[in-house]
Amino acid sequence: AFMKADLKRREMVMEVGLSTRYLMARLTDDQRLEGQAFEAGKANLKGLHFVGIQGSAEDDEVAGFWLLREMDLK
Repeated sequence: AFMKADLKRREMVMEVGLSTRYLMARLTDDQRLEGQAFEAGKANLKGLHFVGIQGSAEDDEVAGFWLLREMDLK
């Protein structure tokens, strides 16, 4: 699994399989610029990135982190 800023669709998605993806957020103009920076950072780290996980939507604290890596399986 990995996170991807889909800049054409203006979405942040989690890719979890060949044909399965989950919409995490729709991106505003400012967030789209952040998405470009996110993708550039991932490219510099060969796909490595992380996601902070909350216990629930109401929590302000981070419960943990997922370390992810985008890989081209072609």
